Amino acid sequence: MKYLKNERGMTLVIVLLTITVFSVLGLAVMGASVNNVKQVKKAETDIQTVDAAEMGVQYYNTLLKDFFHQQIALKKSEIKTLIQNDYVNKVPLTDDKIEEYEKKLGEKLIQAFNSSPLFPAFGTALSKDIDTPTKTYFKIKNLSPSPLCPTCNTTAKETVEQIEFSYESFGHTNQQPEKKLTGKFVFTFSIDKSEIKEKLIPAQNHDYTTLIPKPTNVSPCSSEAFGNGNNGRDVFDTVNCSYNQLISVEKPSEITDSILVFDKGVQFIKQLNKGIEDSTLYITGVPGTTTLFNKQVNGIHNSKILVKGNAQFETVNQGIHNSTIVVVGNAKFGDGQDKLKKLEHSSIYVIGNADMTDIDFTQFSTTAKICVKGTITGDSSLYNYPIYSESYNKVKFDEKCSLGIIQDGDKTIDISDQFMDWAEEIKPIVSYN
Repeated sequence: MKYLKNERGMTLVIVLLTITVFSVLGLAVMGASVNNVKQVKKAETDIQTVDAAEMGVQYYNTLLKDFFHQQIALKKSEIKTLIQNDYVNKVPLTDDKIEEYEKKLGEKLIQAFNSSPLFPAFGTALSKDIDTPTKTYFKIKNLSPSPLCPTCNTTAKETVEQIEFSYESFGHTNQQPEKKLTGKFVFTFSIDKSEIKEKLIPAQNHDYTTLIPKPTNVSPCSSEAFGNGNNGRDVFDTVNCSYNQLISVEKPSEITDSILVFDKGVQFIKQLNKGIEDSTLYITGVPGTTTLFNKQVNGIHNSKILVKGNAQFETVNQGIHNSTIVVVGNAKFGDGQDKLKKLEHSSIYVIGNADMTDIDFTQFSTTAKICVKGTITGDSSLYNYPIYSESYNKVKFDEKCSLGIIQDGDKTIDISDQFMDWAEEIKPIVSYN
């Protein structure tokens, strides 16, 4: 009993020791947990900071790509003008000259960038907040002193030239240590010599009256010049003569194998139901009147018609074939539902304005053309056909409608819109620090 009494209090000691051990372990676990939370939070902050720096790289590169893309489109016209001026001054278009143009382009692009807000003379290129509560933002700093074009000064024939420079993007989050990424921006461009070509041009001559000279050695027409056809209709068949008064042909039937001069104008009141064939009509209109080919003209074939003054062709049912028409004034083709239909192996020249509202363009052949020195009224789609207007596109008009003969030296340079290429997708080279 005495031995047992000596062991009193041992249970309390054991309980106290157990409590102490668990307390120590609990504190250790709590400490480890707190430390882990801090480490996780620090890792998350580091990731957010790096993400902020990466966002800076992506954002800045988008701005750079847009800037250089816009600038090269602007400088394109300047280089094009430079090439054209050199051609006029008889500067040969050699490979070395292409390299020189590319170098000049590189200099212009670098100069434009150096004076832009994207490349400040001092300090930060740009800074942008990402998340205000966590104070997350990025800054672009420490750009290269100036972009370089390392290939522009080489004598080797490069496939492409390139402009390059480096910069740094700093990410910030919750006043933690910043993270820095270094980016390298590369922009490539080139001039394609094969898209710059020399071509012949005709000497400029738009005196279309020379196409149909006034007939000579024709006798005055008598009233008997009107032959009687079927049903009392008027027929010009193998008639060569000249009228000196305004003529109204009341019931025209046909004009065949004839040379007719109308010095005071003519109007065909009703339809020429057999058309005009193998004939020449030289018409000098009276001021204030219009030479009128009324209603249906059933075809104009192998003929020449010159009208000095205004003219209207209301309807040509069977079309115009192998013929030339010159109007030294304004012209109207068609009248409402009546249309000029079919034009092939023929040319129409109008020195004034032309109303083409009522033309059936679907039947126009590529062997035909209409040249108008003035303006054209009609659907905008008419320029999809062989129709040329000096007021719409003078270069095309001169090319297609000049009567001049090409001489030695009548050349120009043709620079297509595809003569310059550049990289539109730019992938930065990024290194993490």
